[in-house]
Amino acid sequence: MWVALWPLACAELNPDFLGPASASSEGSSASETSASATDVGTTTGTSTGGSGSGGPACTEAGTIECSGSCVDTDRNVLHCGGCDQPCAMMQVCFEGQCVLDCPLEAPDACGVICVDLAREPAHCGTCEHACDPGLFCVDGACATECPLGTTPCGEYCVDTNTDHDHCGGCDAPCGETQVCEGGNCNAGCAGGLSVCGDSCVDLVRDEDHCGDCNKPCKPGEFCEGGECLSMCPGGTLECPGDCADVLSDRKNCGDCNQHCFGTQICDGGECVCPADQTLCGGSCVDTDTDPQHCGDCQSPCPQNQTCTAGGCVASCPVGGQVVCDSMCVDTDTSEAHCGGCDAPCPPGSSCQGGMCECNGQNTLCGDACVNTDTDEAHCGGCDMPCAGMCINGNCNA
Repeated sequence: MWVALWPLACAELNPDFLGPASASSEGSSASETSASATDVGTTTGTSTGGSGSGGPACTEAGTIECSGSCVDTDRNVLHCGGCDQPCAMMQVCFEGQCVLDCPLEAPDACGVICVDLAREPAHCGTCEHACDPGLFCVDGACATECPLGTTPCGEYCVDTNTDHDHCGGCDAPCGETQVCEGGNCNAGCAGGLSVCGDSCVDLVRDEDHCGDCNKPCKPGEFCEGGECLSMCPGGTLECPGDCADVLSDRKNCGDCNQHCFGTQICDGGECVCPADQTLCGGSCVDTDTDPQHCGDCQSPCPQNQTCTAGGCVASCPVGGQVVCDSMCVDTDTSEAHCGGCDAPCPPGSSCQGGMCECNGQNTLCGDACVNTDTDEAHCGGCDMPCAGMCINGNCNA
């Protein structure tokens, strides 16, 4: 499972690496570009002016002159909060602060790391809500077994038919120029990239492989559409090392070096969330259903409630379900909440009618499924210890 841990490691070595953690967050509508961040590390600039001489006259509101260009220090990752104050690799400049940017694979910020709350056992459903050892995180709830079609690999449930790190089985990674298809590592690249030697490259925009492998552009040229050009084509802006459509480019949204958050899109030069979602703590969420941001960014639900229509409720909209750990579950079938909240079934069993039933010929004895034909502590039945060998349910001393 993909978890962004390098900011945490750097922060441990240098507590000021990510800056002071933001204490609060505020939501914005999906059509707005800004909202206060929460649960993410920040660094704030102190410089407020440019070089002061020889630069352009910056007339656009919110811009100042830095290194001979007019920049928006609220959004520019090279001049965040002031001139010559760059953000780190996994940060964006948000309201003049360098803020942790979580990718789509792990869209949720928990402190200074990015996780997937739907699948991360250490942060299952909500930040800091850890599953007990041996349990898996499935759709934001702790479970004793992985769902049908997935395989337990370490702490995670994975699809070995498509998982790049567990292709065909656990701990069987594919190579850099391979993709996992049907449980087999096949030559190729994901995301529309092409194989060139031992790397996956974009033949449409890669200056070293423009249009074909090992077909470099001349110094100063740009690769656009698989062709080497001396000038950026119409409708694009020359940004460092690239020609960008600033109306739709997430890394150059509205101007060069203005990055959107990983869950946002660039629409008309503005970073926005998809329809019906709100930016909370650097991630786009649905405040109608998100138990961490119910109704707005600063309203988490308690663990005995869930979020429905933007409000925290103690009852679920579907009949027969109850709220456990902020999730609506059916205690008749939930392996993590069988018969009631926080009543997990043991490994090797399933929840049927609110009761844990052992699979196969095993019998539930206490909190474990055992084979009473061979188990020396439960020979022939539960709590019937055998001092010798248990064979076919009979004790042979």
